[in-house]
Amino acid sequence: MTPAAIKKGEGNLEVQVLPGKIPIIDVDGEIDHYVVPELESKIMAFINEGSASIILDFTDVSYIDSAGVALIILSIQRSTPLGGKVGLVVTNENVLKILEIVGITRLAEGFKLYPSVDVAIADMTGELRSEG
Repeated sequence: MTPAAIKKGEGNLEVQVLPGKIPIIDVDGEIDHYVVPELESKIMAFINEGSASIILDFTDVSYIDSAGVALIILSIQRSTPLGGKVGLVVTNENVLKILEIVGITRLAEGFKLYPSVDVAIADMTGELRSEG
């Protein structure tokens, strides 16, 4: 699969897949009801093609609405029965606050929050090494 960019409303959706690794969906801008249908399509395509785990890179996301939150929950619900999980990379304090308010950050099964894509990849592929 090749990287693709889709522009909808205020959002910019870029899908990047690293060969032999977990699919990474990199999203820039705002995750709102304009972007969610295309983002959901991409996420579900990866899960339906056998990628139980997925990384959502929201490093450059400045805002997420209820549709975006619902999509994260749906992704977790679809990947968990397959033995996978959703890795979410978020650095924006406002986005983190929204996720905390709705309780997503307290989910333990099928979900993990990461500070960077590199840490997410390392942890989710079992390549995370403790630094000593």
